[in-house]
Amino acid sequence: MRAFDNRRVSDVREKPRLRWHFGIRLLHWLTVIALAAQIAIAFGPMDGPGMATMSWLPLHMSIGVTILAVIILRLCWRIFIRAPVRQTSRFMRFATSFFHVLLYVTILAVLITGWLGYRPMPFMPPARLFGNLPVPLAPSVGATRAFASIHAKLVWILLGFVGVHILAAFVHFALLRDDIMYTMLFGRPDIASRKEKAQLAVDDDAGGSRNRP
Repeated sequence: MRAFDNRRVSDVREKPRLRWHFGIRLLHWLTVIALAAQIAIAFGPMDGPGMATMSWLPLHMSIGVTILAVIILRLCWRIFIRAPVRQTSRFMRFATSFFHVLLYVTILAVLITGWLGYRPMPFMPPARLFGNLPVPLAPSVGATRAFASIHAKLVWILLGFVGVHILAAFVHFALLRDDIMYTMLFGRPDIASRKEKAQLAVDDDAGGSRNRP
């Protein structure tokens, strides 16, 4: 009887996660906040005269480096953390994974082209990351203005992907009501595991009552 109970406990422990790990959720929302700040700066004070752009450039690049670090950390973390189990079709799982790959690739492309397109203006000090670290100049692999133009176009593509991502989140929240948004915001109790533990307690009580004289 004890061996059977140990096997049941082992099965409960091996059940797949039904919620995102806290670290993954934290990195996700840090990325969202940093991207929102980046877009606000790019289409706000940086979308003005040249001097205004240069004065906001260090902060813009500092946030970009932060986004790059967060994404790399998140991708490394995902190697060891399984995604929550969803009762969806294979096509939906493939489409979701493919879209997220495109989103990550676009973000990285925006960051890299922004770095390749950066060149300090004559007679101006180079931008410093977080006010202290000098920005290393990218290798000269082409016309700087070309990369700056590609960077600007990729930003619009990224905004399109972000819009699709937000729309999908709204569909899950308002129409499908499958708790995906709630899971990413707050996590979700492992309902299946809790039921299994409750069943184990019932079985233990039943076994104890049978063994009592």
